[in-house]
Amino acid sequence: MAEELEILGSNDEGPLPSRPSSTAAPKRPTQSLRFDLVFDLSLLTLCALILSVGLLILVLRYEVPRDMGDLAQSYLTSLHESFLQSSELKETAKDSKSLNALNPTQFESAFKQFLETREMGKHWSEVRLELVRPAPQLDQLEMAEQQLLFVIPTVTEFILTRAVSSGELALRYHWSIQPFQESLTDFKYRVFLLTLLIEAVLVALGYYLLFRKNILVPIHNLSVGAREFLKENWRARISVERNDELGEVAVALNQMAQQIQEKEGKLGHTIDSLRKANEEIEAQQNEQLQIEKLASIGRLAAGVAHEMGNPLGAISGYIDILRRSMKKSPAALAEDLDLCDRIESETNRISKIIRALLQQARPAKERMKTVNLKAVAVRSVQSAQIPAGIDVGFEFEDENAEVFAEQDQLVQVLLNLLINARHAIEGRVNPKDPGRIRIRCVSRKLPFYRGNVAGEGQDLDTSIVRSLRPETYWVLSVEDNGVGISDADQKKLFEPFFSTKAPGKGTGLGLYVTKSIIESFRGAIVVRSALHYGASFSIFLPKAKNSFMDVIES
Repeated sequence: MAEELEILGSNDEGPLPSRPSSTAAPKRPTQSLRFDLVFDLSLLTLCALILSVGLLILVLRYEVPRDMGDLAQSYLTSLHESFLQSSELKETAKDSKSLNALNPTQFESAFKQFLETREMGKHWSEVRLELVRPAPQLDQLEMAEQQLLFVIPTVTEFILTRAVSSGELALRYHWSIQPFQESLTDFKYRVFLLTLLIEAVLVALGYYLLFRKNILVPIHNLSVGAREFLKENWRARISVERNDELGEVAVALNQMAQQIQEKEGKLGHTIDSLRKANEEIEAQQNEQLQIEKLASIGRLAAGVAHEMGNPLGAISGYIDILRRSMKKSPAALAEDLDLCDRIESETNRISKIIRALLQQARPAKERMKTVNLKAVAVRSVQSAQIPAGIDVGFEFEDENAEVFAEQDQLVQVLLNLLINARHAIEGRVNPKDPGRIRIRCVSRKLPFYRGNVAGEGQDLDTSIVRSLRPETYWVLSVEDNGVGISDADQKKLFEPFFSTKAPGKGTGLGLYVTKSIIESFRGAIVVRSALHYGASFSIFLPKAKNSFMDVIES
């Protein structure tokens, strides 16, 4: 991992020295994170400032429009005419010859009474009357203004002058809108402050989005990727969405994970190679052990053949003498003669088995011939001495199924399997079902490779039958509902001197000799079993080619 970590070991002065790596180092970012943040924040702040200034100018320019002057002139003119015709003014001027004789105080008192009498004071409280002598030549509306912020003019008062009494006297009405302007200014400031608050919220949201895009999201991606790397999930990759320092870190971490993944793959291949080498060594050791066992079997078989040859010959002689005596005796029964024939047949079979051991279970080809499997199965069942409590059944696809083999050795194979099945059934504890043995025979054509050779949902160990030639086989199966065989015992089941039976009840050579005989017939034997669920031994034997169609089919 040090090689990957060296990618991250860089500073402003230059990268740290590191060993050459097959993966190129990440390129430097085209622009830095600091530049992106400063630029984005400056642009956002500038936009907010421009918006604030524009809003301020817009709010300040929101005032009483100048077009309101025509309306003010109309109102003030109507007020002037009503005042001249009012009883208050006439009452004040009755002692005088004309209006010119009135002083400003009298005019103002009469105007005030005029407004109060008609309940117009609350509407025209800001109107002030001024007496002007002589009357000006221009009779028009004037507006008084003041500068706001030295730039924006604002109307503060409307002034209307009207001549009376033949132009010698004029009344000037001053209508101040300063209270309205103050209320309007207060409203404008409130709107401006509220707008500034909203703008500040929007700016803060923009700052957050910028920080989220530039910092929070990349750091979150780095955190997620780091957690995956802590779980040793080196297939995970960090999303690279930026071309800055954080993007460089993400690229470096991805390259580190890729290199670790590649090295883990190489390590896995190395472990597999070591495992295969270990298996080969174990296979060689097992082969050497088998050779030693075979040598022991050879010596044992030679001794057994030497020691048992003479007794077997004597037994054969005694049986021949007994048969002759029984034939001469009129009281002899046919069953007794048949029993003598069976004893002689079994004695000969023992002799052939001993010779087969000496020949390493390789029968001479001149003794192999076409054998009917149903006849061999029936003979084997008769010789196995199976108790009456065990149900034995035959299920043959073809009653005339034949193979090319040595009959006595094939009987020995089935006899071994049947005896083992009987012992497995007898070894059950508190059995719920009666004992059952089934002998099945079906035809199977093996392709060049096939994962399931048993068919009908019965999975067999195909590693054994893959070596068989792709032709048609008879599959002879012996099935029982006995105690079954554990997985550990199945691996050593066909080794010499291995037995699951109690001491003194088995030599451990039965299945070994069975496998040797079947392989000498160019066949194979496989087992399918589970502890407490019975066992099934399937024998694959090539079909005997007795017809032209059999040759064509094979």
